[in-house]
Amino acid sequence: MNTEQFRRRAAELKEFCTANGYNSRIALLWDLSLHSGRRRFVVWNYAENRVERAFVASHGSGQECSLRYSAYATTSNVADSHLSSVGRALVAERYVGRYGVAYRLDGLDESNSAMRERCIVLHGWKHTTSFPIWPMPTIGSWGCPVLSRRSMAILDEIIRNEENVVLYAYK
Repeated sequence: MNTEQFRRRAAELKEFCTANGYNSRIALLWDLSLHSGRRRFVVWNYAENRVERAFVASHGSGQECSLRYSAYATTSNVADSHLSSVGRALVAERYVGRYGVAYRLDGLDESNSAMRERCIVLHGWKHTTSFPIWPMPTIGSWGCPVLSRRSMAILDEIIRNEENVVLYAYK
């Protein structure tokens, strides 16, 4: 895990959050340039200027084979691409659905503006690992940022009482 890269991205995001009225206590950072079998999805704590929690997260695998194993992400904002999108997204309403606790995502950038329409949500899944498995990749999603069920429960405890949390996915 490249803590310095997370620190730079967090600082960049804090400026955006402060200027636009979003949460400036915590943020979610998802480094899609990292191998999917590594901890690349983090909760950033602005008060302590550090990673509070780090998780393995699956990304979209694309149309050809929607559940294939995928080490590195290809991204898109196109409907039915089954690829994850880069950019900043508001973590919107919490709900309990087919995969348990989930959060809808509203893209805040042109590169992810179709997230809501594409039904790209943050959720847990039984097929995503809680532990790094590098050099093996995680199983892919249909474009959603997907944590293990255990990791999602931990994340839910952190963000469920927060407002206007931003998820920043980047490559």
